[in-house]
Amino acid sequence: MQEAGARVAVTHHHIHRPPVPRKHPRTGCPFCAIVHDGAPATIVHEWADALAIVPRSGGCTEGHLLVIPRGHVADFTTDPVVAATVQMRAAELAQQMGGQWNYLTSCGEAATQTVFHLHGHLVPRTAGDGLALPWPHPSREQEPAR
Repeated sequence: MQEAGARVAVTHHHIHRPPVPRKHPRTGCPFCAIVHDGAPATIVHEWADALAIVPRSGGCTEGHLLVIPRGHVADFTTDPVVAATVQMRAAELAQQMGGQWNYLTSCGEAATQTVFHLHGHLVPRTAGDGLALPWPHPSREQEPAR
């Protein structure tokens, strides 16, 4: 590119981190089965490092998607670089599609994680859609708006 007259600058954002190991498929993981074994799924978008799919249940709203890494990572705390990549892919897709969105992910059973392969829920939102966010704190009484 420099020979063609383009200015080129190369930076490596993870230069001080160990290399991210290639994640192998996990036997019995439904998302690994989709990524590696061709299990049935409605794939909406593909990247080299992630997929966007429609949840089997159809999701909580029309247009609800899951963004999953191609390699097996249990949750967003297991590999922060992969977690950030999945969120980046979800953000790219949401920007491309337009509209308003929630992006949610969970870590552990108490946090409602049911499939232990990192996945981000990309949920389109509209005014009055009935989805219960923000979450009220259960130990606080509802205070009048100020």
